[in-house]
Amino acid sequence: MSYYLHSPNFVKHGCQIIFTIAMNKYDVIIVGAGISGLSFAHYAAKAGMKVLVLEKSERPGGSFHTLNQSQNPEGFWIEMGAHTCYNSYRNLIEIMEECGIIRDITPRAKVPFRVLTGGQIKSFFSQINMLELLVSLPKAFRKKKTGETVATYYGSILGRKNFAKIFSALFSAVPSQNADEFPADALFKKRERRKDILKHFTMKNGLGSITDAIAGESNVEMIYGLDIKSIEKVSDNYLVKAGNQSFSSGNMAICTSAPAVPELVKVLNQEIATKIAQVKFQAVESFGVVVSAHDTDVKPFAGLVPTHDDFYSVVSRDTVPDAKYRGFTFHFKPGILAREQKIKKVCEILHMNADQIIEMDEKLNIVPSLRLGHNALIDEIDALLKGDHLFISGNYFGGLSIEDCVSRSKSEVARMLGKTLEK
Repeated sequence: MSYYLHSPNFVKHGCQIIFTIAMNKYDVIIVGAGISGLSFAHYAAKAGMKVLVLEKSERPGGSFHTLNQSQNPEGFWIEMGAHTCYNSYRNLIEIMEECGIIRDITPRAKVPFRVLTGGQIKSFFSQINMLELLVSLPKAFRKKKTGETVATYYGSILGRKNFAKIFSALFSAVPSQNADEFPADALFKKRERRKDILKHFTMKNGLGSITDAIAGESNVEMIYGLDIKSIEKVSDNYLVKAGNQSFSSGNMAICTSAPAVPELVKVLNQEIATKIAQVKFQAVESFGVVVSAHDTDVKPFAGLVPTHDDFYSVVSRDTVPDAKYRGFTFHFKPGILAREQKIKKVCEILHMNADQIIEMDEKLNIVPSLRLGHNALIDEIDALLKGDHLFISGNYFGGLSIEDCVSRSKSEVARMLGKTLEK
């Protein structure tokens, strides 16, 4: 088959009909407009490449999903996915500076994290056996995280009973799934901090303003609402069919959640598809509500973690106080509660009636479930990618955090630029 750019559907050449596909040519096509895909796009565009990002949904962001209250002209918002950024996110902060939004950094108020146990909201410290903690904690000086799970490592240094009673639930609230079997060195990472930036922060209009800013860069072309029909490689070009459109590029970047990757890349590299299919993942049903500040008597908190319940955590907007409204996002365990049951649970926790909820929304988030041996799996995937112009980024490579996603994209773009120079 012959391909001509911007040509009719077919032309007649002698007695041979040559079919052609009208398409646009790019230096790189990126599938997925979450933080992984958008940071990939930013770095590629910064290097002078012609960039196209294709996104299935009607908005950018992925797990950066800020819900703006439609009934409030003052723009009250809540987060339906990622909630907080830190000054250790150096690559993300650098992108924010380059997008001109660093001035919108907003501090988070100091409100406590609390635990829900026996139907009552209590402090974390009230649930800790301090004697067991003091006896166990010195082990942290000699115990290494490598080869340990969250349960074995933290159970040892915090005390087995303490871990079972409260810390297992606390750690599970971070990735919104049972984190006991996570590699201990994957959940929290020590990074160099930007001391000129607040230790932890959000944005004036929510974290979604970060991904909106990247997607709005003039040198990044975005197309929303497109389902990818196929990705093929013909000679040195990747041909992407999406909706009724076709696109061509010498470089292909897949930056979706892990479950979507095998189907997208199986024609390109079945071995990579098979490897990524081994990455475990978990669905999280996020349910957000906006209420009047006067309609709930629950004291302000940053996060609420239940010891045993149908949700992993509640994250509040109390960290950015508002005189009129309060907002809460419940991260429910998947497949347990129907919508009406979730509303009932929300009202039970917030001590209010359903008709007092001003606005509500739901979002399904997909997060990886990392296990021991995951790094070896990633090494195998990277070895298969090394000789190709296929690039893959996501929250299942270096870790789940925002900075892990951005760092992975940065390293993949560096690999792409190196291969471009080789051509």
